[in-house]
Amino acid sequence: MIRYEWVWRPSAEVLKGIGGLYQAAGWREPGDTPQRICRMVMGSHCFLAARSAGRLVGMGRAISDRTNDGYIQDVFVRQGLRGRGVGAEIVRRLALRLRIDGLGWIGLIAADGAWPFYAKLGFARMARHDPMRFQNQGRP
Repeated sequence: MIRYEWVWRPSAEVLKGIGGLYQAAGWREPGDTPQRICRMVMGSHCFLAARSAGRLVGMGRAISDRTNDGYIQDVFVRQGLRGRGVGAEIVRRLALRLRIDGLGWIGLIAADGAWPFYAKLGFARMARHDPMRFQNQGRP
């Protein structure tokens, strides 16, 4: 059975689990510490964890301006539980939380090849838009 829980102030145990999920996803960056992950979780609009037998097996978070726009990101489910609806439930709950909180525009950037998963959950590709990331390590 999967249990879903909102994480607002993560304990050391939860931070370790979240760090493990980021590492399994290949999303850890140099300088990621439990303190940095804690700030990231607490700075998010909301952070949802999925547990099975007490172990973190999935996660997702949303960031927002808390007024109009929200973005779902960092959705990840451990390999052995994929395809069982855990990720879909995480996305549904995040989107619902954002809507309940009054945000009318909810977006995300899907990983390569993942758009059909999100399309089944009500998301559509945005014509004439390209996701971009700032790469300059020096001054803009």
